[in-house]
Amino acid sequence: MKFIFVSHGDLAKSMLASAQMIVGEQAEATAFGLYPKDDIGGLKDQIKQAIDDFGGGNDVICFTDLFSGSPFNAVVSMMGEYPIYHITGMNLPIVLEAFMSRMNDELTAREIAEKLLKQAPETIIDVNNYLSVNLEEETN
Repeated sequence: MKFIFVSHGDLAKSMLASAQMIVGEQAEATAFGLYPKDDIGGLKDQIKQAIDDFGGGNDVICFTDLFSGSPFNAVVSMMGEYPIYHITGMNLPIVLEAFMSRMNDELTAREIAEKLLKQAPETIIDVNNYLSVNLEEETN
């Protein structure tokens, strides 16, 4: 399983670096950022090259930061040409789970993507509510 992270600015590169700090160096994972003076065509070329380097899209999941943003649209433009999976709204818990899930060689890109999407709602937590509920349970 191969992963491509794409975002505005340094987010994708930092997401990959942060994940690797926790789970260790990861092969077959790369990240690209789009910066204010960049040409979207250049970003598309980088993504295309990475997909080709990863075997043409089989078992490739692309993660983007923001639905309908320029990095998102750059990846979407590749989806007709390559059999990639694309998940947007990436966050560190999802990226970590992706790396952990690919250790299971039997899971396909589709199965990992489905697993990540099921877990996504659990990665955003209202801490005030969480603490309130847990403190209330402790006092009862």
